[in-house]
Amino acid sequence: MYTRCKGCHTVHAVNASLLARDGGNYRCGKCKKTGNALEALFDEWPEASEKPPGTGSMPDLGLAIDLDKAKASRSGDDHESQALPAKRRSRLARGAWITMGLLVTVAIAFELADFFGKPLLDSQAVQSVATRLGIKDPSPAEPFRDLSQIHLVGRDLRSHPSQNGLLQLTATIVNRAERTQPYPQLEVILFDASGNQVSRELFVPSDYLSETTVKSSGMTPQAYLPLVLDLSDPGTEAVGFELNFL
Repeated sequence: MYTRCKGCHTVHAVNASLLARDGGNYRCGKCKKTGNALEALFDEWPEASEKPPGTGSMPDLGLAIDLDKAKASRSGDDHESQALPAKRRSRLARGAWITMGLLVTVAIAFELADFFGKPLLDSQAVQSVATRLGIKDPSPAEPFRDLSQIHLVGRDLRSHPSQNGLLQLTATIVNRAERTQPYPQLEVILFDASGNQVSRELFVPSDYLSETTVKSSGMTPQAYLPLVLDLSDPGTEAVGFELNFL
């Protein structure tokens, strides 16, 4: 910054420290006259004809501010900020009432269905939806089972070789399906010469499988399984037999 002596017009460099000292008053080192640097202050080195900025005028630092308008705007913002939680509470309350209404409707529907002897929980559609929503565990998948794919490839019925009063049936079965399936139950029916049933015996897998066989593993495809079954001997009336898979 610079100031110019009013007496001899000599330009002097000044700084904030000098201006602050004695309110800007100084003595010119050339003409020895006193003056106030603030009355002739320049940002750049002044030309001889350049006049200092006018004193007594206030600088325009920005746009005018309407205090009343600003206050009204601030009041409106406060009102809006207070209205937002109220609206949110209203939406939550409305959502809660709707949810409660739906629950009551569902409960009434279940009660009516049960009253008329058709429980909704027993319907396949409701079971499916409950499983998808995770309310009910999915039912275990039914194991593959096709008895028509189990074939009898050999059989023979004769008197038991070591025990009286018994017959011994030897047979071989095979699973022709492409998938493993459970071991079947075996039904053995004896007939007389007229085709009438003389006796009937039922064998579960544990009756004809060895102790080392894992029954839960099932019949593997194309695996032959030999059987030996002991039957009660009904006497000379029995002349034929039939082996069925159940």
